Amino acid sequence: MNIIRKNIFLLLTVFTVLIAIMPLFNQGLFPMHDDEQVGRLFELNYNLESLHIPPRISQNLGFGYGYPFFNFYPSFIYYVAEIFVLLGFSYIVSIKIMIAIGFILAAVFMYLFSKQYIGELGALVAAVLYTYAPYHSVDVYVRGALPEFFSFVFIPAIFWVMHRLSKEASIGNIIMLGIFGACLMLTHNLVMLMTIPFAFAYFLLTIYKNKNWKNYFSSLLLGGVIALLVSAYFWIPAILENKYTMVNLLTKELADYKLHFVSAPQFLHSPWGYGGSILGPMDGMSLEIGKIHLTLVAIVILVYFISFIRKKIKNSGVLILFTFLFILSVFLQSYYSQFIWDNLKALSYIQFPWRFMLFAVFTSSFVGGYLFLFRFDQRLKYILAVIIISACLIFYGQNFQPSSYLNVSDGYYTNLGVIRWKTSAMAFEYVPAGIATKKSQLNTTIVDITEEQIAKGIARPLDPGITINTLEDRPQYKKFEYSAVEDGKIQVNTFTFPGWETYLNGNEIGYNDMNKLRLITVDVPRGKGIVELKLTDTNIRKIANILSGIGIILVLILLPFYNRKLKYEKIK
Repeated sequence: MNIIRKNIFLLLTVFTVLIAIMPLFNQGLFPMHDDEQVGRLFELNYNLESLHIPPRISQNLGFGYGYPFFNFYPSFIYYVAEIFVLLGFSYIVSIKIMIAIGFILAAVFMYLFSKQYIGELGALVAAVLYTYAPYHSVDVYVRGALPEFFSFVFIPAIFWVMHRLSKEASIGNIIMLGIFGACLMLTHNLVMLMTIPFAFAYFLLTIYKNKNWKNYFSSLLLGGVIALLVSAYFWIPAILENKYTMVNLLTKELADYKLHFVSAPQFLHSPWGYGGSILGPMDGMSLEIGKIHLTLVAIVILVYFISFIRKKIKNSGVLILFTFLFILSVFLQSYYSQFIWDNLKALSYIQFPWRFMLFAVFTSSFVGGYLFLFRFDQRLKYILAVIIISACLIFYGQNFQPSSYLNVSDGYYTNLGVIRWKTSAMAFEYVPAGIATKKSQLNTTIVDITEEQIAKGIARPLDPGITINTLEDRPQYKKFEYSAVEDGKIQVNTFTFPGWETYLNGNEIGYNDMNKLRLITVDVPRGKGIVELKLTDTNIRKIANILSGIGIILVLILLPFYNRKLKYEKIK
């Protein structure tokens, strides 16, 4: 009972999440913009069963031609869901459990971070505001942008550990910072990029009165190094090898940032909907920060200003910082910030300015909870907290539901024909550069392929008199035997990508990929033979894998010293 009483506010935080996750208890799944999630989980599971570790190639995505999806797309959420697949749950249920975990952990870490500054009651309110922000629901029940949704977990987690390090540098806190940083990188590398300047601003605040700030900085640096090392197997190839794909096309058409700025009135009121983001203020989905959030921010600023005038407030640096970061995150979403986007080309990879809504939600939730740090009657604080939480559950809670439900099973998403056509057509940015393209009805660039042209079998002969028999067909390894009456060519149903090597009867041979779909094509002599394709690691991937191995070993070496403290003067 003492444990329950001691953690009652944390338990209440978890309990308030129930309304957000209730729709997950329905059978089947629900429609979403990114309707590829179950198919991607199926592909990850197949890679692991095929011992393709770490996964690079998806066997069936990319129209069945061996798409390097996992080489470029952060896949942490699929690993979380895979745990439940291995426990015997269906793919759909595993995705739902992952979503529920994401909601719960986001609330818990928001509570833990906020508690350090604004106490248990304020932290409870901040966590509820964070959970029920409209954009949190948009990410799940509208967009289906589950990697971005799961980044809601690691943003407050990183700030929480940074605060712990500023008070007490310990090996455990350094390890946690490294793990959380790596998890965010592997969850959504673009959100990780966006988090860095916000975390740096927080770092500047936490060293303001720290006389021994160099030790604190060293602890953060070591945690950052661990994060980069552990996740290196992903982010290094993702950066250095994307030139072999047509991924840059994303920033030039539908994902061009110029099309996705938020109009000022939308921050206050944006009707709920299940459509998409378009140019102008008539988006089909809500881009509202939240009326309760904005009201509380305004009240806190007003009360702070009055308290400041009366000189009745101290140590308000964190409030000032988070208010500034809130304003900054709103500004970066607005049309008024386009000059920044135009001059900082790296921002174009973020694609949607409204991604900064993540930080508008994070900062406004914290500022809203800060209200309970001001001095007024304790009973009134509890009454006010109940009113705010109830308002969030009533007015925001109704948005946490899908447009409808699909009474479907795993087979609806994992059918190979569906994955190779419907799912592949939704996201194809990692197909080889130079592949044949055409314009869609929306005047966007798509792969010049029809459903009849998706991969069928391991390979096909390009000349008559050649027969093929499949011996092994895995994402990273292909093997088939052939019989040819004359010299000829065989086109393997695999996209060209650095690292593929081809062998004929055990001897390495070259291959040609100068064809419409950039498929690997080999010359074979008359007679019978064995053709093999092996995906080997490029030097870039080898180095990246080694660095991740070093990062994991470093964590294992440090674990026995988890509780050891690195002493230095605390922040006053």
